[in-house]
Amino acid sequence: MTVADITLDQTFPIFLSSLCRRAPGLEDLRAQIYDEVGDRSLVYVDEQVKQRDIAQQDDLFAADELIARVREASEFICVLAGSSHGTAIRVDGLDSNSSFFEIELFQAALLRKRVHILVRNDFDPEPRLETLLRILRDAFPEWTNVKRLTNREIFAETKRIADSSSSYRRRIFPFVLRVPIARLVQVFYAARARNRPSPSILFLHGATDPGLGKPRVEVIRPLVNDIQRQSNEEKRLSRLWIALRELMAIHHRAVTEPELIGYWNRLLAEWARAGAWYGLHGHTPLGCLAALNTLTQVRTHIATHFRGTAGVGDKEFPGGALANAKYSIAKRLYVKPDRSTCFDEALCDLGRSLDVERGDRSGLLAIRGSIMRQLGRMADCIKDYEEVLRIRRERNAPPSQIGEAMSELGHAYLLQLSPRKGLRFCEEGVEKLREGVRAGFLVRGLRKLAITYAANGRLVRAYKTWEEAKDVAIRSGALDQL
Repeated sequence: MTVADITLDQTFPIFLSSLCRRAPGLEDLRAQIYDEVGDRSLVYVDEQVKQRDIAQQDDLFAADELIARVREASEFICVLAGSSHGTAIRVDGLDSNSSFFEIELFQAALLRKRVHILVRNDFDPEPRLETLLRILRDAFPEWTNVKRLTNREIFAETKRIADSSSSYRRRIFPFVLRVPIARLVQVFYAARARNRPSPSILFLHGATDPGLGKPRVEVIRPLVNDIQRQSNEEKRLSRLWIALRELMAIHHRAVTEPELIGYWNRLLAEWARAGAWYGLHGHTPLGCLAALNTLTQVRTHIATHFRGTAGVGDKEFPGGALANAKYSIAKRLYVKPDRSTCFDEALCDLGRSLDVERGDRSGLLAIRGSIMRQLGRMADCIKDYEEVLRIRRERNAPPSQIGEAMSELGHAYLLQLSPRKGLRFCEEGVEKLREGVRAGFLVRGLRKLAITYAANGRLVRAYKTWEEAKDVAIRSGALDQL
């Protein structure tokens, strides 16, 4: 079952996140908020809506349900009280370093929800919780400077937030997510430009959490296995978060064990892939570019200290992935000099990788073709895409990879004012893409096929194809393609 398959029998515009245990009186306050603010239909309070068997439940699925609830809400209220980091999420019977409270905070940060922090007058966080709030500081204001409140004041403030909220009905999630991200990319880029020459942004600003203790591979391994089975990008990100929190107990530059540095290498690369389909673009500490900048450091560490060691993963500069992340940022920038600078940075990363790549260059050429398309250099774009298709056919690549190349080439032909030729390539490309394992490529192919149908005057087919693209995107969490 995917996150999108979770049935929400009732939807709530406001999500209340707080610690239920070791915070006297908080459970009663949560029950009062659920009952009296919006009459049990406005504020989601988990233990009031969902009766859970804590001892028997699948904690990862329970986390998926909470993520779905955070996703549906337009407002996120976080009540900080007591001291506890929260109830740990169990993985294969072991307590992970992530709690349910943490996964709620992480998801609110990931979706850039409107967050309201309410701090009760007894809040005295244990070190793990204090570190978590610092790690997620971009999404959560400095809680130490927030006015301390009583239960009565917290209730009154929650009611005020509810009364002032203009969103009492469920909003369509893909567009709630996509529009703010598209608007924020330019803001993030401008902030980075003002701070130049600043270091490249790193994943979670390079934060570590020594209080977590030694990373436990017995927790990471089952999460990695689960990630491999998942077809939903949101679900992958939640598992990746839990696994990366295990690794954050020690800085990657201090890692001496091959297995641990191999997980750093693999999980950051997976974060960038899932985040790209999900739409985590921009110079943000949870974004694809931040993960890839940290991955570059990890691979430099591997090349220096793990030379000749098996099982640590790829040691090469991730120029293709970096270029793809910068391309995704650049095409969302509306200030022309910023777009040009970002595209130039992407081309430099690609050039560095193309200079050393002696195997399959098709992926790198495909990214370059996309950049050429955005720059309006259609002849160069088509030349690159035709080379990608040739390479993949000669190598007997999987049908989905050939389909991806055909779809991109068909779209380029359309932009070159050859709509019939473009349609032929796009249709065949989509049929091959249906055999792939990463749904995001299919969504992209369907979207471009819909555009090509419309350009050929086949409006009904265009509409049906677009509807299919939306359905696949929502089910797979490939929301960046909508």
